[in-house]
Amino acid sequence: MLLPGSDNFDGQFVISTVAKPCPRGWQQRQLGALVLNLAPTTNAVPVLDAENRSIGLLIGMPIDLDRNSIVDGQYRLDCRLDDVRNLDDFVEKNIYRLTGSFLFILSALGSRRIYLDADGTLSVVYDQEARVAGATASVLLDTDEYQRRFRAELYKTLDVEDAGWFTAGLTAHEGITRLLCNHYLDLDNWTTRRHWPVAPIEISKDPASVCARICDRISQTTQILARAGSTSVALTAGNDSRLLLACSRQLLANLTFVTVAAPTADMDVACAKRLARQFGLRHDVLPYREATVAEADLWRFRAGHCVGGNNVKMHPSVEPLEGQYFIGGLGGEVGRGFLWLNAKQDTAIDAKGLVARLKLARTAEVVEAVDAWLAPLAHFDTFLILDLAYLELRMSTWGFCDSYVKPRHHEIHPIISRANYVDMLSLPPELRRKGDIYFQAIEARWKEISKVPINKYGNYKDILRPAKEAIRNPKRASRKVMQIVGAWR
Repeated sequence: MLLPGSDNFDGQFVISTVAKPCPRGWQQRQLGALVLNLAPTTNAVPVLDAENRSIGLLIGMPIDLDRNSIVDGQYRLDCRLDDVRNLDDFVEKNIYRLTGSFLFILSALGSRRIYLDADGTLSVVYDQEARVAGATASVLLDTDEYQRRFRAELYKTLDVEDAGWFTAGLTAHEGITRLLCNHYLDLDNWTTRRHWPVAPIEISKDPASVCARICDRISQTTQILARAGSTSVALTAGNDSRLLLACSRQLLANLTFVTVAAPTADMDVACAKRLARQFGLRHDVLPYREATVAEADLWRFRAGHCVGGNNVKMHPSVEPLEGQYFIGGLGGEVGRGFLWLNAKQDTAIDAKGLVARLKLARTAEVVEAVDAWLAPLAHFDTFLILDLAYLELRMSTWGFCDSYVKPRHHEIHPIISRANYVDMLSLPPELRRKGDIYFQAIEARWKEISKVPINKYGNYKDILRPAKEAIRNPKRASRKVMQIVGAWR
């Protein structure tokens, strides 16, 4: 395994209860009894109560919709620490009201904890024995340890180099565990605990209003970013891309839409060009540039070797977006019951079946890890369990374990927030299963763009597409079969 130099940690951090050597160029900060080493470009915002007392620190780019701004400088709450009676409620009310991309380090009221945002868009891993946490294994382990503790066999079995990943807290290194979203890491005993959800999500009787609220939050987040600086929005042929476009209708003069001309993105490029031409969008098609061996090695290293796939190869293609805000569409599938295939509200879910739904290899260790994750959720219905599995076992672990690979990109997915996820999960199951829950909202906001087919060319190519994709990516087709078989167990 070739490892890049140890100076490639921009945007990362190390958190411990004992001072660690601070690399040259890094910043060391004290937070109560906690010691933080922050690499260059790591943004840290103090959190204070109404009496100017320290509560903790936000890392990343939190956005406050109530105050209509990016949280910068400091984040002052309206309440006093002396008035806090329930710490979990306090964090849920004051931290999870934020959107953007962030994590929260709490050091107050006799507790020291790390919380992720609603989908863990900034990842955290930790070494329980060494009592240290950080952005990736890359900053926790020296070069020799990184290689010695690397789990080569599991890495290969899970096909991480292609499209696999480490789920349920597992990582590519022995003794390094990933913190899952909706769980916090207690820095006193170095164990994790689920903090959300604490009860089933009540089903809404007014789905139209729910979708309208989601769209309003997306629009406001986009507006805040567009006002703060140069902002680009992902434009593809997909559902969530179309939702972003509909929510951006009043902001077109301040936005640029972008599509990467990757070898497998011909339909995305064709649809994006059609939308741009038909509706006068400022649109850039970014030329595809494949990573060199050195660039790919650095990418994997910055992600702790926990994910691979096409992003490793194509990431240099988005270099033109450095230094500006980039808005992506991840998170929308939470509202569409992504893992619900052949499931009913009372379908029995076990670890083996869940691993199959995730399209991962059913090794004993993976099944055991998923089983441990599943055990505390027995009181929830099947749909909520599958929704949490998508959030925590796929999105939090596959979608965002590469949070730090592009440290000069400011990437925000405005669909992701606690408020939006609660609203999505409150939609009636029969509506979510159809897979087009946002279509009416898109139609209401911009009827004309709803008439352009989603995830289709709109011509004869749609007939040939399934066969073409199976030939192009036989592994993906095989994994899909495994998922379907697992869902019928």
